[in-house]
Amino acid sequence: MEIQGKINNYWSKRANEFSECRLKDLEGFQRKIWIDIISEAVPEGKGLRALDLGTGAGFYAFLLADLGFEVTAVDYSQNMIDNAVKNSEKLGYTDIKFIKMDAQNLEFQNESFNFIISRNVTWTLLDPKRAYEEWCRVLVPGGKIMNFDANYGQGFKLAEEAGQNYKEMQNWSRSTYSRAVQSEELIRQRNDFAKQLYICDIVRPQWDVDILLQNGISKITIDTEISSRVYVDIQGNEEGNSDKKSSKRKFGSDSNLFMVYGIKES
Repeated sequence: MEIQGKINNYWSKRANEFSECRLKDLEGFQRKIWIDIISEAVPEGKGLRALDLGTGAGFYAFLLADLGFEVTAVDYSQNMIDNAVKNSEKLGYTDIKFIKMDAQNLEFQNESFNFIISRNVTWTLLDPKRAYEEWCRVLVPGGKIMNFDANYGQGFKLAEEAGQNYKEMQNWSRSTYSRAVQSEELIRQRNDFAKQLYICDIVRPQWDVDILLQNGISKITIDTEISSRVYVDIQGNEEGNSDKKSSKRKFGSDSNLFMVYGIKES
């Protein structure tokens, strides 16, 4: 099987448990965490169009709809799209467009969206540079892009080389973020394709910034401490203390989450 097929097969197999986790996040404290983070960056105005790239179960699409956007959400996995549609029907989101589409080859006209968000997508792509070019192409001048990712592929590659076992790869700290335990077979599949992607050997997020600058994105902000806002300590939240946050930590072989945010030049 070619590498693109392996990537799609992996995410399609994870679609159901992934959906369950994101629904739990929507019901819990993660909704407020992400609403707060996104609200700091969204453009002002009415009738704004947002694109959720790699929507998965629809988590960010639902939040963007709550923030008043006209939302389009895409994913390469049909299983993910099917679950996102089911979740939207269950939760009463009737106006979101869910489309099966390749994030590296978007089927939208130039300057179609005011805001673009993505999470944990770029590290899975055969050509993330091409993806960034496409994302910037469909963004309107003055539009904003927000990407969350990590050096996951690099982390998985190093874990394999170090002989890290299955239990160690699943050694996550407790937090408000819902994470599903993957089978050892799925983890091996993930590591196999991840180490073949060129992005796993790149220094990030500096690389992301360079590519965005080349594609007309300016006023770029990098947050390499965003994990401290996302992976919040459970006990701290149960006590109602939103300031009690986790320190830097690694979840199995995962690298720390970062955010890259920028504005397209007018």
